[in-house]
Amino acid sequence: MLPTGHRDDQDRAAEVIGTPPHTVRPAFTLEPEAVHLMLTAPAAAATMDLLGISEPDRSELLALIPRAVADDEILAAITQVANLLRAEAGLTAAPAQLGARKEADDALQARLVPGQGLVAILGHLVGTDTVRAWHAARGLSSEQSWGVLADLGQQMRVHRATFGELGHHTLAWTAMNWAGRLFWLGRLQFDLHRRRDRDGERWALGVHIPATGPLSPAAVEASLDAATAFFTARFADLGADRSPATPPFGREFECTSWLVSAELPRLLGPDSNLGAFARRWQIEDTYDAAGDAAFFVFHRRPPVVPEQLVARTRLERAVQERLVAGEGWRGGIGRLVR
Repeated sequence: MLPTGHRDDQDRAAEVIGTPPHTVRPAFTLEPEAVHLMLTAPAAAATMDLLGISEPDRSELLALIPRAVADDEILAAITQVANLLRAEAGLTAAPAQLGARKEADDALQARLVPGQGLVAILGHLVGTDTVRAWHAARGLSSEQSWGVLADLGQQMRVHRATFGELGHHTLAWTAMNWAGRLFWLGRLQFDLHRRRDRDGERWALGVHIPATGPLSPAAVEASLDAATAFFTARFADLGADRSPATPPFGREFECTSWLVSAELPRLLGPDSNLGAFARRWQIEDTYDAAGDAAFFVFHRRPPVVPEQLVARTRLERAVQERLVAGEGWRGGIGRLVR
């Protein structure tokens, strides 16, 4: 988003490195004056829509922007976050370490409104040019690119469901998105990462489950099919020099989640949506996922008192009963080859 509103001009102002491209870096550094103009331009509201920011977050954010940019320290912090997010995108880009500055940024936010994540949200809003240039370099359409980045709005909705207010606390997640290795294809999201095992090191696809509704087997199957088609077309070079002992690129998936649990088919039935999802995976290891289960099922962050959770559905009752009984919840690290 440029001060003039011509976002596509900014998207092209980037250094694309490699053939095929492996890295994109910005051609300029944002200054506070430009960020001020970008956030107060009429195009800001349209960019919020593209980033999936919905009501009431959208209206509350628009109301806070004039006060945020009028404070020189807050404006400087927003500019710093934006430049961290846009420093690099690509296959080896390190996600911006926004967590390291969260406490200071939230202290600045307290001048305007209680809560967390306002500085980060506004930094994401004006820092899309590098990742969008990376998407374009790898053949994504503008619509596909904005669809990926619309996860910002999804994370803000998750924050409101958890804390009851405007904000954003899953900073590492959206920073990974802005680094360019996360893609939203149908019901599931996928990240590009390096897998290391006894067969060596290679590119694989991580699977993530956004909280956007039912996880039907048909939707999961369609999403996995779409991922294979997408990654083998847009990132075909990542399958080069692959050992014959390993699965073809685009057909090897990994999922680390509280939903990759041997308990789900037993508790909910093997043919339930979640039971069927869990049964897809070869579970290579397990981990303590009690906190994840409480968060994703009940929208609660620790400390959680299991007896105080309100359970209405079969899943909620199953999770609560295990937490109350002190049995916890084991998540899994799953592998799937298709």
